[in-house]
Amino acid sequence: MARIVIAPDSFKGSLPAHLVAQAIAEGWREVRPDDELILLPMADGGEGTLDAIALAHPSAVWHHDTVTGPHGQPVEAAWLMLSDSTAVLEIAQTSGLPMMETLDPVGATTRGLGELIGIALDAGAQSLIIGLGGSATTDAGLGALEGLGAVITRHPGRPGVTGVEAIDTTSMREIPPGMITLLTDTTVTLRDAPAVFGPQKGASSEDVAVLTEAFDHLVALADDASAHLQPGSGAAGGSAWGLMTHCGATTQPGAAALAQLIGLPEAISTADFVITGEGRFDETSLSGKVCGHVYEVSRAAGVRGVFIVGSSEDRSVVEWPIWDLTGASTPASEAIAFAREYLRQAAGQVAGRC
Repeated sequence: MARIVIAPDSFKGSLPAHLVAQAIAEGWREVRPDDELILLPMADGGEGTLDAIALAHPSAVWHHDTVTGPHGQPVEAAWLMLSDSTAVLEIAQTSGLPMMETLDPVGATTRGLGELIGIALDAGAQSLIIGLGGSATTDAGLGALEGLGAVITRHPGRPGVTGVEAIDTTSMREIPPGMITLLTDTTVTLRDAPAVFGPQKGASSEDVAVLTEAFDHLVALADDASAHLQPGSGAAGGSAWGLMTHCGATTQPGAAALAQLIGLPEAISTADFVITGEGRFDETSLSGKVCGHVYEVSRAAGVRGVFIVGSSEDRSVVEWPIWDLTGASTPASEAIAFAREYLRQAAGQVAGRC
């Protein structure tokens, strides 16, 4: 009997990580029913972060609260309270890209995130972990500061972050430095955030230029002129910078931090084989993403494994086999529509060769 750790990311646009892990487990059991399977679905601070932590912490309590969405309308946001009074939040729950019927890179707000932070603090949170993946916003976190009580003066004819004239945090809720940990999957700095992430949130080239200029102005207004240079300060459209500068937040690579929270290193240390995967494996997969982190932890422990992925670009960068669900006979649209069955089949085939 072998001990198998299954730690995939989500297959974006198809299946969340926990269903990917279940499908792989089902396929493996059909071939090797006596093996011990450890399911640890992963995330990197974006989609699936709450689910991954909840599965690893059965005593965690789910909460659902209504806050301001990215478009200014109410949304219901889920969050977790762990047994040690750590609150886990996702910006995707309050200001997520799928919430926007019409993209608005300049006007979309993170206000709901600030409101949810306040709600978690009122519920007794002693520390907060916030996943910053999947936001619809490029407001440098100013909306979140407003949700916490900051007063931001704007030029009447210039929306969002582009018209900021002053930031007054004297009436903002006090948060001790280091109380908030931000999970990021990027090393982009504040100034580069509009160019790197703006287009996926609907920003035109003109919007990118205006937002970049606005971010430069925010740096000039801030007492701390160094946070904008820190890797990851541009995460979630600069929200990391806003929370670092005005709330004393710190950042951590999302995949590595989540792995610690769910006990991945310990599980891999006693495993015989590891399976990870994602929708598309490319040159970014080894740069702080889930697959890359699982791969590096496994290699350090001397444990072999495999990638099961929707599709892949470059197989030469890793020592493990890469098992594609798509190929000459399987178009991407079919693999996406029937991902669960294809994952089961792939896992069974891998199990048969181990």
